[in-house]
Amino acid sequence: MKRTWKKLACSLLAAVLLLGLAACGGGSTETEAPATDAPGSAAPATDAPETEAPAGETEDFSGQTLTVANWQSYGTDAEYGAAAFEELYGCEVEHYFISSVPELLQTLLNGGMDEIDVICINPVYIREYFANGVIEPVDTAALENYADLRTDLTDVDDVKDDEGNVLGVPWIWGTTSLFYNADVVTEEITSWSALWDEQYAGQVGFFDDHESAIKVTAMMLGQDPYNPDMAAVEEELIALKPNVRTYWGTYDDFVRAYTAGDIVIGNVWGSIATQMKAEGYNIQYVYPEEGTVGWCDYWCLVTGSDEKDLAMKWIDFCTGSDFQTGLATNGNQVYCPANQVVLDSLDDETKQNLWIYPSAPDNMFLSLQMDSDTLNEWINLWTNVKASA
Repeated sequence: MKRTWKKLACSLLAAVLLLGLAACGGGSTETEAPATDAPGSAAPATDAPETEAPAGETEDFSGQTLTVANWQSYGTDAEYGAAAFEELYGCEVEHYFISSVPELLQTLLNGGMDEIDVICINPVYIREYFANGVIEPVDTAALENYADLRTDLTDVDDVKDDEGNVLGVPWIWGTTSLFYNADVVTEEITSWSALWDEQYAGQVGFFDDHESAIKVTAMMLGQDPYNPDMAAVEEELIALKPNVRTYWGTYDDFVRAYTAGDIVIGNVWGSIATQMKAEGYNIQYVYPEEGTVGWCDYWCLVTGSDEKDLAMKWIDFCTGSDFQTGLATNGNQVYCPANQVVLDSLDDETKQNLWIYPSAPDNMFLSLQMDSDTLNEWINLWTNVKASA
């Protein structure tokens, strides 16, 4: 039975204080949030057999509450999200808004597994969550929409356990790719190498992120973005510095630099490009011929959830036609649907707004889990680049 959030909050506060005391005495340094793996065991069997609703009918979950961990203003708290799901199944949906992925893991390990039923995380963390026993495999055969999802998002080793069981179901994705101000840059840009062109000295806006920086440079060099020659990458990133006007880190950082005319080319989140285009800016967003940096978020089942059946309905709903269409068309803050059937059905204007016209990129390099040594190597390289003269 679920406990009250007030009791959980007290437990978490105590846990955080203990962690803080431990951190004060420890010698470890904080890095990016670790990836988390969920347990490979299935949820305990229930006494009553699972039944499916008769064709044409919807199961009634009246009196039941599903608790969803997700980022705020990220689709599921929109009208086409939780509200529509509640109306469909007669249940209630409560959101636990994530502040960070490491924080979510600690929440689950310190009592949150009694409260939260389904969570949104990405492949960087899925196996770590599984290893910590907080998520369990998903029976994709029970999901009506799973077969319609993009195979390059489902066929990812980092979202499966060692036996090949699926740990996460993709529902939303995007890219960090190359932008340029078409009022200033009049030539067609097709390669990441344009960022190194001396004509853009002091005009490049480059995302302050070790993973994007290294992958972009590896692609430019024609190397494997997951396993590049780090010395060559560092050399090229240092060579890029005369062109860089700013290493931007937030939406506001980018918008200020772009609207002031300080930057005319670089890399940016697709969602920022979409919003700026909607506001009338002549920004172009392209997928270079070498490939682009991609990301995808997945739904995972919390181990032993009392609301597993309802959580499965949620995952199916969030990968279904109505919700996925809402993601792609609801205002300026839109996202690319993981459902390929929905993606193909979008009109040309919507695809253009999402930067997937005439088609979505087929050479995305997703963010995946790294071992601690590799992660530290990448972070240290990026730190050294920015600190170099």
